[in-house]
Amino acid sequence: MKQTQFVKSNSQSWNEFKALCELAESESLPVYFPNMYRKVCNDLAIARSRQYSPVLIEQINRLVQYGQKRLYLSRSNQFSEIWHVARTAFPRALYENRIMLGINLLAFWGLALIAFIWVMLDPDAVYTFLGQSTVLQIEEMYNPGGSVQTAERGAAQDLMMFGVYIYNNIGIAFQMFAGGVLFCVGAAFFLLFNSFYFGAIAAHIVNIGFEGPFFSFVITHGSFELTAIIIASAAGCQIGYALLNPSHFTRGYAIKQAAQKALPLIVGAFLMLVLAAFIEAFWSPRDIANEIKYSVGSACWAFVLYRLYKGMRYGA
Repeated sequence: MKQTQFVKSNSQSWNEFKALCELAESESLPVYFPNMYRKVCNDLAIARSRQYSPVLIEQINRLVQYGQKRLYLSRSNQFSEIWHVARTAFPRALYENRIMLGINLLAFWGLALIAFIWVMLDPDAVYTFLGQSTVLQIEEMYNPGGSVQTAERGAAQDLMMFGVYIYNNIGIAFQMFAGGVLFCVGAAFFLLFNSFYFGAIAAHIVNIGFEGPFFSFVITHGSFELTAIIIASAAGCQIGYALLNPSHFTRGYAIKQAAQKALPLIVGAFLMLVLAAFIEAFWSPRDIANEIKYSVGSACWAFVLYRLYKGMRYGA
């Protein structure tokens, strides 16, 4: 390809790329900006390999430099953007998705209560939800005289468990969100599974008399973790509902609109899960009086429920 043809076929994309690079630092870049940056880098490599004029090569090289500077600048601002979404868009999204969120809240806690009462009345029913090996592991974990409760954890182990908890929590939330694409079925399945799982475990722990170590451990981080999981499920169901009922829109457009409404929910749920993992790793296993843990946990639950109510009731 001759240089004139090369310039003609790419000049429009170069101009668009330059315009994006010149955006103010406070303005967000479109999601396709990294792809445009890679294309400009590829154009530079082509121009050099074909030995186009030094002027053209220098022009494209400056675009690459502008793009690199803007790309890394945007990355440095990502945390502030996420925090901004959590403070403004997240409460508004709670309000906009309040019906779906309310359905998921009722489904999770309602079914957890059913599983709890079932196992309390029929202790052997726990094996309907969990395998025997899983039940034994849970009993060993919360046995007041067992090795898990009596062992001391060091800082290195706390840090390792922090990573494990983040991985597990984010994995569950992603399953619920992505499962919503399957016409809500996937999100509903994971929500109900975790609901029955939590209710059955809690009842079994009470039945065997290990409720002290269990509830003192889960009460604080559970406020953020369980609520975030429900929010992630609601976000997934919102997208699935758009597939089932696109109204007068095409399904593609309906999904796009639903995803835009649900995205702040995922950002908020992600931050809540990170906070929950931090608490679970560095606070929950500490050898602190149960009364103190219950007080801190109750305060966390009050805060989460208040913010959830305020968001669903009044929006931003």
